[in-house]
Amino acid sequence: MTKTKIETVYQTILRQIEQGKITSGTRLPSIRNAAEDFKVSKNTIVTVYDQLVVNGMVSAKQGAGFFVNSTKLKLAEVKPEHVKQASDIISLLRAQLEKDYLVRVGDGRPPASWMDDTIPKRSSPNAISAIKNDSSGYGSPYGYGALRDCIVTQHQALNLDISADQIVTTFGANHALDLIIRRYLSPGDTVLVDDPGYYPLFAKLKLSKINFVGVKRTLNGPDLKDLKNKAENLKPLLFFTQSTAQNPTGSSFDLRTAHSVLQIASQYNFLIVDDDPFIDLLSVKGTRLATLDGFNNVMFVGTYSKTLSASYRSGYIIAHPDIVASLAELKMITSVNSSRYSEIIIAEFINSRRYQKHLKKISNRVIEAANNVSNKLSDMGFELFTRNTFGYYLQLMLPPNISDLELAQNAAKKGIFLAPGSLFAVDSEKSLPSLRINVTRADDVRFYNFLKTNLLNYNS
Repeated sequence: MTKTKIETVYQTILRQIEQGKITSGTRLPSIRNAAEDFKVSKNTIVTVYDQLVVNGMVSAKQGAGFFVNSTKLKLAEVKPEHVKQASDIISLLRAQLEKDYLVRVGDGRPPASWMDDTIPKRSSPNAISAIKNDSSGYGSPYGYGALRDCIVTQHQALNLDISADQIVTTFGANHALDLIIRRYLSPGDTVLVDDPGYYPLFAKLKLSKINFVGVKRTLNGPDLKDLKNKAENLKPLLFFTQSTAQNPTGSSFDLRTAHSVLQIASQYNFLIVDDDPFIDLLSVKGTRLATLDGFNNVMFVGTYSKTLSASYRSGYIIAHPDIVASLAELKMITSVNSSRYSEIIIAEFINSRRYQKHLKKISNRVIEAANNVSNKLSDMGFELFTRNTFGYYLQLMLPPNISDLELAQNAAKKGIFLAPGSLFAVDSEKSLPSLRINVTRADDVRFYNFLKTNLLNYNS
């Protein structure tokens, strides 16, 4: 397999360190100088240096640069290549979880204050009764029955006729994706993914040694010509996508695209995994694949982590009963069950009608925030990938000569957390510079002032 520029530069510097040509304590060339030396982009060098830091080879000293660590630490910190690559992909998630920022425009979730009414001040009598009367121990591997019934009711209200035996609950969407990958894929298999798309999925596929190939995302969903060509030539087993309010572009399928994607999947015999965390948001626009398919060729992944407190870590998969049965069995093997306690609390929250009131409230807030942010960015002269489909995300397109990684690093020094678009690309070296904007957190004068200060010359 041909090495990427990132891999080539990384291996060159690593070899120089291992051979003693670059000794412990030596300062590496600046990002600009290294880019010139290797004849690559600054984005490539930023990624290489970050990988060297993650793998313990160098240390970053703020304002001073990157310095080579003692090689005595190297052997203890060596990771298998596929583990290292998976770790590199989730650098944005690591930054999001480990550091405190004043402004979190790049965060994946709304502010905690938006979820205040979802945290029980005290346990309700119904929830306490359900927990006390739960004599089943771990419970069914399919998940808590009352919550699955709630999911059935919610989807039937959307004219989707499903039953409880088509649902298995999980520890959130990422656990659901992990179960699907483990059950249906083996090392060396090929799948298709949205490009740009959900970077934690890319890390899981890399960890499992799965070949994943990007399908260009357009304003109305995947590029149909690109999807068909790659389906014909690569014979993928699965296509991972997101019907509505896609992360990071904010785009949604229209009806024509949804029909065509299902036809291509049928023609080339692959299943579709639709990972859509915003299905419950009343504000979201677009066409769901399952609305047309009825879960025959679509596995749907849902989660409550984007609409309730992430602490609940609760999600689910809807699919054909045979698929769900096999996933429930794998869930039992790998984790016994999901969080029964969280599922009892969520089911009670839904049955009490408080969830519906909460959804209406945050949906209105999302619409207001999305309008405010998109209007202000447009007034400042910035281009957006698409106007509002009223999920959490917009993609802000940057001038072509900007490094979105460097821009994010500069923002971090000022306490602003940004999400560089290149981290969502299957091949970061070929991606257009951009930022994923969380509209629920972006309407902040400090963010707008940062953009004016750092990008004014490029947009003038």
